[in-house]
Amino acid sequence: MITAQPVLEVHRVDGFSLWPAAFPDEPYVLLPLGADLSPAEVGAVVACLADAHADPAAGTEAAPGPDPDPDPDPAGAFLRGLLAVGGDLHLAGGVRITDTATGAVVDPGCCHGLQEWGTWREFAAGSASCSGWFGHSPTPEARLVGDTVRLTADTDSAASPVIELPLPELHRLLDGVAHRLHGFLARVQDWASRGAPAHAAPLYAVLAAALVPPAPENTWSASVRRQ
Repeated sequence: MITAQPVLEVHRVDGFSLWPAAFPDEPYVLLPLGADLSPAEVGAVVACLADAHADPAAGTEAAPGPDPDPDPDPAGAFLRGLLAVGGDLHLAGGVRITDTATGAVVDPGCCHGLQEWGTWREFAAGSASCSGWFGHSPTPEARLVGDTVRLTADTDSAASPVIELPLPELHRLLDGVAHRLHGFLARVQDWASRGAPAHAAPLYAVLAAALVPPAPENTWSASVRRQ
């Protein structure tokens, strides 16, 4: 069985205490996104993104000593850079494709962003070149050979795992990625409405604008049903 998941790189934010956050034990981890994330995992995702786009004027913890004028909205101060990023939001990660029968995994490489996941759609639709590049170190690649998609986990390694699947299957997998992104955005909206209600709408808007997942009813599987 071959699966596809949107994944986001998360890391520990030292000294963070604004809300519950399930940071990873390892320095960097690719976390699969979806409707099944716990509130603490969503909190960690938001904290990592805010930390990566931090406003230099805002800190994650109070300075030593008494504060004569405490910030009335420390969460807003911490989120300020993320909410102001506009169209330049970078979400380190991408799409992970796994062959559960062989254990082969194709992960996004360094410098690739989940906000670029539409590159997979372009590749599968034939509007991109015959091959796709999705980061480096490792350097994954997708190549179309006839109607077969050949995925290489690391083109810099002769022993790299390879996954092959029919092109229609890739379309269906990307439909699943879109569903998971919709579910993730719903979880963010719910989390923010409870934990940071004053910032729920702009937080949802900035993430939705970056991910722009297509509506499931307009994707490949729906077009197949209409045929």
